[in-house]
Amino acid sequence: MDTSHHDPSQLHQINQDELQDYLNHHLLGAKSGIRLFKAAADTWDGTEYAQEFRDLSREVTEEKEELEQLIDRLGLRQSIVENALGVAAGAAGRMNPVNITRSKTEGMTQVEMDILQSALHGKAGMYAVLEKLAERFPDAGLDRQRMQDLYQQAQDQQARVRRISDATMDTRFLAP
Repeated sequence: MDTSHHDPSQLHQINQDELQDYLNHHLLGAKSGIRLFKAAADTWDGTEYAQEFRDLSREVTEEKEELEQLIDRLGLRQSIVENALGVAAGAAGRMNPVNITRSKTEGMTQVEMDILQSALHGKAGMYAVLEKLAERFPDAGLDRQRMQDLYQQAQDQQARVRRISDATMDTRFLAP
């Protein structure tokens, strides 16, 4: 990520309160997403897909840390309330309320896949917005190329979850 100095006047052209709120909401989502991917790895433990979900969890963790660094580098604050909500969401995600039984063969397993897809879609949307802000305000401290790379990474992650979902769909929807 670009750690060079940025022109503070460029950042001030952006509504900092709204940007801070936006990034904090995504930070909250990332914390929950990490737990959801860990729960999915537990669901698929003992299969070829468990490692893929562990890898996705690690990637989302790294991206969360990078988002925290971005918030700090831009001189924005991480929300105390959202941090507390992130801890609670993380605990709830680990309990996996979507797929309580950790079943690979029920409709709720498909819902779990759909929620993971949705989370990754939201993350991709954030990086698309940040890339546009970086393009419009090149000295505001946002690295346009990095935002493009993270957008593409989110797209690739969605494709990986979709591939697993497609490969395992018969276990959920074909009659015995």
